[in-house]
This record gives sequence, C-alpha cells and structure tokens, in this order.
Amino acid sequence: MEDGTGLKGIIPPLKGADYVKTDPLRTACIIRYGIQGAVIVNDTTYNQPMAAIPELTEFEITNIINYINQAWGNDFKYVKFEEVKERLERCNN
Repeated sequence: MEDGTGLKGIIPPLKGADYVKTDPLRTACIIRYGIQGAVIVNDTTYNQPMAAIPELTEFEITNIINYINQAWGNDFKYVKFEEVKERLERCNN
C-alpha cells in the first residue's frame, strides 16, 4: 500500500488510478466526506467504504491531492487551492 498499489480487491490503487486522473477534484470530496458504495478504478470494482476526514483543512486536502497526483510515477495535473475550496462547496454528500 505504501507504493500506491492499494490492496488487491479491497482498497483501490492510487498509483496510475484513472479514477483520480479523470477528476482529481472528486478526491477532495472523498477525503472530506468519505465514500460509500462501489467505485471502478482501472476496470476493477471496489466496494469498501472510506471514512471521512472532516478535520482536514482545504489547504491540507489540496496538498494531499497534489501529493497523490505526483507520487508513485503519477503525472496528473496539479490542483489549486481555490479549485479544491470551490469543489468542496459543491460535494454531493
């Protein structure tokens, strides 16, 4: 897991994850509010809930997303603080 590959069949990978690359700001909502239900990452379905971490600031969430987007060989776009803040206001929680 520390290499970004997740846990096969249980926790989706962050390394090379199309789910993250397609909509990196969606990650902000997941970090803040958690997620329930199935998600498809790189053609594999995962259905393990992720707990919310509401105490993180918008700045901290921005840093986490940018870390994910550049770690483990990922070359995903950087997100701006203002984009994260705006997306968090529109999360469907």
